[in-house]
Amino acid sequence: MHGPTEGVSEETDEANSAVKIVGGNVFVELDPDHPGFKDEGYRSRRNEIAKIAMEWNDMSMEERRNTKIPHAPYSEDEDAVWAAIMERIAPVHENYACKQYLDNAKKLGLPNDRIPQLQEVSETLQHMTGFRQEPVGGLVHPKTFHTALANKVFLSTQYIRHSSRPFYTPEPDVVHELVGHTAMLGVPEWAELNILFGEADMRTKSEAAITRLGSIYWYVLEFGACREKGIIKSVGPGLLSSFGEMEHACTGGEGCGNNEACVCDPKIQYLTPNFEEMETRPYDVTKYQPVLYVWDSFEEMYENTKDFITKWGTEKDPRKEVHQ
Repeated sequence: MHGPTEGVSEETDEANSAVKIVGGNVFVELDPDHPGFKDEGYRSRRNEIAKIAMEWNDMSMEERRNTKIPHAPYSEDEDAVWAAIMERIAPVHENYACKQYLDNAKKLGLPNDRIPQLQEVSETLQHMTGFRQEPVGGLVHPKTFHTALANKVFLSTQYIRHSSRPFYTPEPDVVHELVGHTAMLGVPEWAELNILFGEADMRTKSEAAITRLGSIYWYVLEFGACREKGIIKSVGPGLLSSFGEMEHACTGGEGCGNNEACVCDPKIQYLTPNFEEMETRPYDVTKYQPVLYVWDSFEEMYENTKDFITKWGTEKDPRKEVHQ
């Protein structure tokens, strides 16, 4: 979830950027350890991209539906970063991505040699399941993110990681959004679950319950996994957007290579899905996930999650008191 603590990457860290407005100008404040901190060209492009999102957020819903998303100003180096990632991740998808992802990634047809613009991807996605993607400047509160989902809108960042470290990002970037989330949002069942999470969030009032809901989103719709013919496959976009995380998740930690940049625990624990347990299980966004809930099939994941989240906070919910 694009909540205040999310980060997804090959080597992941807490998000270390913030969008601010000073004197009417939009700028992205990067921490000194961000790879792009000293790159004025990169920072200028990040500011332009953040401005797109800020101006978009000032529009009414009707204006957004009738306005094309402005193009983000990507450089040749940034297109090369995208190309390098796509080349590296393609064979990993073939080995470890679920069938639903592979089928819809082909339909989506993301380019391999350049970063696609959010408008073109959103138009294709909308024809698939009715979902649209709209720009956001960075991490948002879970309530904001989920409310958008209920309206078939997925809030997406447009910036990409710095070219000096193409396989590392300290924050969810356009690779995570498009390579991870978009193809899955083209799957009707997956799109439906995202809408249901949004509707459940809109029924939820307390911050404690929103946190519980966010944890389930994390373990199912960010880092979910299922079996296909007994083999563990990646379902969640947090896995699907990271070749290192996929290899780690689907091989029990043995496939990540344990190289110098590795941030994983080679031991990974596969658990039988349990929603009540997911609600309060903590997760560390700075490392590869050491715990995954693995479903026996994509269909089981869909049916069980749909049943659970549809009841969330309603009279049919046996745990209504902690879900409101």
